[in-house]
Amino acid sequence: MTHISPVAIVAVCLGGLSALLANLISFTMIDKINELSPEEKRISYFWWGTEVRKRFKQLYPKNRLTFALDSCMALMLVSFVLIVRYWVFG
Repeated sequence: MTHISPVAIVAVCLGGLSALLANLISFTMIDKINELSPEEKRISYFWWGTEVRKRFKQLYPKNRLTFALDSCMALMLVSFVLIVRYWVFG
């Protein structure tokens, strides 16, 4: 049986949780963007890319959702590094 480090297990959980939270934050941002946008410039919930953060920042410059999204992305990156370090290279 293979031993998996507890740090790797925590990193997988934190990475998954931050990915889920980042997705929910992105959907909230799309909601707010679509409230102010005309019909032809609305963003789809199924096919969206990196323009969500930029358009949200233009429409709501003082809103903290972009900071929350950036924090989730940073936590996912740190989790990935920890997973590679403690699970792959043991």
